[in-house]
Formats: sequence, C-alpha cells, structure tokens
Amino acid sequence: MHDLAAGLQLILSIETLLWIAAGSILGIVLGALPGLSATMGVALMLPVSFHLPTATGVAMLLAVYAGAVAGASIPAILLGTPGNPNAIATIADGLKMAKQGRAGLALGSAALASLIGGLFSLIVLMSFAPLLARATLLFGPVEKFGLALLGLTLIASISGGQVVRGMAMAAFGILLALLGSDPYTNAPRMPFPEIFARTPLHNGIELIPALIGLFGVSQALVDLERLKAPRPAVPALRLRNLFPSAARLKRMWRVLLESSGIGTLVGMLPGAGASIAVFLAYDRARALTHTPDSGLESTGSGSVEGVMAPESANNAVTGGAMVPVLTLGIPGDAATAVVLGALMIQGVVPGNELFMHNMPLVYAIFIGMAFALVAMFAFQLIGVRLFPHILRVPLSLLIPLVLLLSLVGTFAVDGQAVTKATYNMGVALAMGLIGYAIKKAGYPLVPLVLGLILGAMLEDNYRLAVKLARGDQWVFFQSPILLGMLALIALILFLPRLKRAGILRGARP
Repeated sequence: MHDLAAGLQLILSIETLLWIAAGSILGIVLGALPGLSATMGVALMLPVSFHLPTATGVAMLLAVYAGAVAGASIPAILLGTPGNPNAIATIADGLKMAKQGRAGLALGSAALASLIGGLFSLIVLMSFAPLLARATLLFGPVEKFGLALLGLTLIASISGGQVVRGMAMAAFGILLALLGSDPYTNAPRMPFPEIFARTPLHNGIELIPALIGLFGVSQALVDLERLKAPRPAVPALRLRNLFPSAARLKRMWRVLLESSGIGTLVGMLPGAGASIAVFLAYDRARALTHTPDSGLESTGSGSVEGVMAPESANNAVTGGAMVPVLTLGIPGDAATAVVLGALMIQGVVPGNELFMHNMPLVYAIFIGMAFALVAMFAFQLIGVRLFPHILRVPLSLLIPLVLLLSLVGTFAVDGQAVTKATYNMGVALAMGLIGYAIKKAGYPLVPLVLGLILGAMLEDNYRLAVKLARGDQWVFFQSPILLGMLALIALILFLPRLKRAGILRGARP
C-alpha cells in the first residue's frame, strides 16, 4: 500500500494532470489528421518529457499515444479516410452511420469503445506484468542478449511480411547505435578518426533527435507529396444520442469483451500492431452479430457493433503493448518503442529490477495511463463539434508546423550547448531524409528504430557475457533459455520460406 500511495503522489499533482490533458488533446488532434500518427506525436513530445519528472513525462507520452489511437476513428467515420491504418476496419460501419445522419452516435460509440478497450488492457497489464517481470530473474547477460535479438527478429519478421528487408533495417539501426567511440575503451569507431574526432559525431547519435527525424521530419516530407491532393468534404454533424442505450450495450457485452481481449493479446506480441487486431476483432464481431437470435445488428450495415468492436480492440492494443516494454524492454509497436526510449533516457531499466525496486514508478505509470484513457474519452466527447474544423486544416499549414516542432524539440534537448543543439538539429534533418527514403523504398521503419534502441543492449550484454566467461564464446550455447530463443528465431526466419517452397504443405491426396 505504501508503494501505491507513493505512486499516487507522483501522479496526483496539478502539473501532471495538465500535461496528461495536453498530451491527450494533442494525440486526438494528430490522430484525427490523416497521415499523422501516434508514433510521430510521441516522438515530437519526447524532448518535453525529458525535462519533466519521469512519471509525469511517461504519463504525458501515454496520453498522446492513447489519444492518437482513438482519434484516428474521427476521419474514418466522417470522411472514410482513417487517421492511420489502425482505424481502417472502422470505416465499413462508421461511414455508413455518418451518411445515415448518425455521425454523432458513431463518434460517441467509438470513444466509449476506446475507453472500454483501454481500461481492459490496463487491467491485464497490471495483473500480468509483475508475473512476467519475475521470470526475468532467470535472465543473465547471455539471456538478455538473446532477448534483444529475439525482439529485433520478431519486429523485423512481422513488418509487412518483409523478413529480409526488416532484418536489414534492424542491422542498420544497430549500426547507427554503435556509431561514435567505444564506451569501454573510448577508441574511435568511425572511419577517418582524425577527421570525425573533431566533430560531435565522435560521440555517436543521440536517440531523441534520431527518433524525431525518423517520425516527424520524414512524415512532413511524405506529406509534401499530398499538397495538391483534393480534400474530401466534411459532412455537417447532427449531435443526438452520442451513446447506445444501456440495454444495447448489455447485449453487446460479448462483442466488447472478445474485441478487447483480442486487442490486448495482439498488443502483447511485439510487432503485430493494431492493424491486425482491428480486423480480427471485426471478423469476430461479424460472426457474433450474424448469429441468429443474438439480438445484435449485423456488421456492415452501419451498426454500432461494427464501430465498437474494432475501436475497443484498437485501444486495447495500447495496454497490451506496454506489457513487453515494462517487463522485457521490448516494445510492442513503434509508439511504445519511443516510450521505451524515454524510459531508458531517464535511466529506468525495464524488467524485474523495475518491479522490485521502483514500484512507486510502476504504479504511477499504471495510474497515469488510467487518467490518460479518461482524458481521451472526455476530450473526444467535448471536441465532437470541433472535429469537422480540425479536418479542414490545410496541409500547407500542418507541414511547416510539424517541421518547426521537430526542430525546436530537437534544439531543446541541448538548448544551453548551442553547438551540440545545432548538431542534433542536423541529425534530425539527416534522419528525416533517411526515413523518407526508407518509406519511399517500401522498407519497414520500425525495425530500424528498435535496432537503434536495442543496439547498446545487444553490445553491453554480449561483451559482459564474454567477459564473465573469460573470453569463451561457447557460453552462448550453454544456456537452455538462449538455445530456445535461437530455435524460435530460426523458426521465425525460415518458416515462411519453407511454406512458400511447399515443404510444410500437407501431402496431397
């Protein structure tokens, strides 16, 4: 109880609540603007969190995350254009409801479903994370090295089915993480050390400007190509009956429960992402609503069930994705990769040590996420009348604003050291160009980000394991846990190839 009270004390301050409210509003706005993502919003606010207390900063980032995920349903319902791919499944019924003059009911139902899914996943996070964290007691440097390698492989393999491209991006991220000088010997790693030793690049690339460039600057460059694209007309809203009746919600209990469960489980799988969860939830809702005597309206006809199922799964991913972040140090998706980076910058190491020695912070994260979900729900309802105006904001205004926020945020990381701050701005611009080129080439960006974050973890645990084994490289083949991880990595990498080659197909009659 003492840890819980301490966690409440970290969150229950006017400053923290205001930052959560600001993060939620920003997240909803970013989610409502097609093309802008939760990951970009979290990355842009990362420099701000760096100057706040750890609990306040993480709670604010989670508010941006939850708000942007929920806000993506707004353009999906009003325009038929999802704010991000996570809201694609919402279009089928949401847009039909808007055309039927029930846009208010669709928006209110989406907000309520987001709250239900988010709270469900938070309960799972609070229940399951401490148990999984205890399992990490079995992990030494060898096992932690394997865990980082497994996380990179999972993210790379699920990145749109592009295993080779995903692994290449993960390797590129590790390469960027290892730039600079050796942390143990201070020996230069850069080519032409006599040149680079005189530049800030000698110290490597900092995480914050790299993330801002990859997600903020690159997205602004991508949006430049959409400047001349016609903007769809925003329908007028008639706000009546924002929520389904209590009797209808009671009949929908199974749809909401199963959709929230699907979203939470998918969120716990590193790299799976909400796009998979929403379609699984929608398919399950379709099966349930088409059952005779279910008392539910069939999905696909403009039904509330068809909106609430994917939206509850969508926000349930947020809590599920935090489970591997807090327990294993492996992000569930791109946005939580940035949250993980924020924790590491603040000196917070995920795993059993966090749950054993810093439970007030753990409780503060849980409570902060609960406040973030409530703020998301409240501001979505308050802003219903403003959503059509938000959707009319021209890209010609958004693009320079995103670039300005990216550069200001990067400069603020080392604002007192002008030379270092200017260098960080250059890193952000360079990483923005790299991110833009990667997106245009069709390569996945998330493995690169995870490689950038986990590169130091890979190196540190590899070198520590070899040092403890007095230079014996065979130490990596003496751990049953690591051998199991390596077997899983091999299965992940080669199973799709074996299936394509027909080796694993059943015998034909």
